[in-house]
Amino acid sequence: MASCRSSGVKTASAVINVDSCKLVSIHAVLTGTAPTTIKVFDNASAASGLELSRMILAKPDAADPATAGRSPPIMEFDMHGVLATNGLYLSISSGAGEGAAVSVEFS
Repeated sequence: MASCRSSGVKTASAVINVDSCKLVSIHAVLTGTAPTTIKVFDNASAASGLELSRMILAKPDAADPATAGRSPPIMEFDMHGVLATNGLYLSISSGAGEGAAVSVEFS
């Protein structure tokens, strides 16, 4: 793949693309303290239909010596150009109203 488009950094659920496209990658970093779920759907208007990916980001446990003091979780999914025939919708949800910063790359 020679090039792709980016959603730019999103901090709330949003329509990413309304046309058929290929999902290239998803990048996310936790920005709050509450666990946050990130989903990308093959849909141009809502968080429904075919779920293409799901990430769950959670703050490291300060009481666990193996994770205490670590930086916020960062994830990247390489989606290898998965075809989204109905567009792309990004869902970011957190129980505490905090969340994540996410970018979606597509072509």
